[in-house]
Amino acid sequence: MGWNITDSEELEDALFKLKLKIVQKIGVCHGMTVVDMGCGQGGFTASLALTIGKKGKVLAVDVSDEYLAEFMDRLNKHGVKDVVTFIQADAVNLKNVLPNESADVVASYRLLEELKQPKAMPMIVKEMARIVKEGGGRIGIVELCTEPKNEAEEAYIRLHRESGDSFFEPPEIIEAMKVAKLADIRVEKVETDIWFSPDLAKQDLSHAQVWFDADVEKSLGKLIDKYGMKYPAFLTFSGVK
Repeated sequence: MGWNITDSEELEDALFKLKLKIVQKIGVCHGMTVVDMGCGQGGFTASLALTIGKKGKVLAVDVSDEYLAEFMDRLNKHGVKDVVTFIQADAVNLKNVLPNESADVVASYRLLEELKQPKAMPMIVKEMARIVKEGGGRIGIVELCTEPKNEAEEAYIRLHRESGDSFFEPPEIIEAMKVAKLADIRVEKVETDIWFSPDLAKQDLSHAQVWFDADVEKSLGKLIDKYGMKYPAFLTFSGVK
């Protein structure tokens, strides 16, 4: 066990490297048109944009523009703002925003866990399948693996469970992909080595999807003081249309 990240900027860099690795795993390549469902603060969007390069295009969708300033900061940091278009819309229904078969890849990064209405999950997967191109277009869904291997991973997962996040079991996501008529469905695990020191874990790290408040301190404080936190593995769900 090790607490090898003690600085917020170092954490963001480590996360970006992880996202670049995940982007390649879900089949994103140079020159593609990619839709990022639930783009949030733009870390995953920037990794997509950097991978596709100047000949590609990223359409970044989010229901809210709450994080738009942070989103633009991340695009500027990585020099990719010219290939990204932000679209404020609900991923449940994008028929008036994005036409059928308009993207090579439709991807999401930790979108499903944040759904306020879990029943929307199959509808979002169906929209992803509608938008991606027939005859080889891919969708890629990236979510946390909620089976901790140690106390530091358990602390991270418990933090999000207590925040009300909606973690879906892999068979639920796979079934939604089957209903959306996707083929060659695969689930792969991506291990991480991103450890938060106890002090860093208690900071406001919204870019890392960590929000530490008084209630968390009460329930998880001692666990985090002893073990810190660690990003668990990620699961990538991919399918072909």
